[in-house]
Amino acid sequence: MKKLLLLSILIVILAAFFASAHPDGLEKVAEHLGFMDKGIERSSLMTDYSVSLVPYEGISTALAGIIGVFICLGLFWGAGLLLKKT
Repeated sequence: MKKLLLLSILIVILAAFFASAHPDGLEKVAEHLGFMDKGIERSSLMTDYSVSLVPYEGISTALAGIIGVFICLGLFWGAGLLLKKT
């Protein structure tokens, strides 16, 4: 389990430095069809896959990914505990 968690974190860190600055698929379609400006802008803790408190883009993206790994781990662990009790 620890090896899998460490491997996940390593992949996230390496992938963060290869992240593209170009729009993703949904943004590209929204621009192409002309409804990009009709969306409501909301703030979030990790807007654009980054942590706003960290000024360095690559580190900020990697940190957002690591936080995401732990959020997913917590959700699956919690679901496992709930399902185990039933």
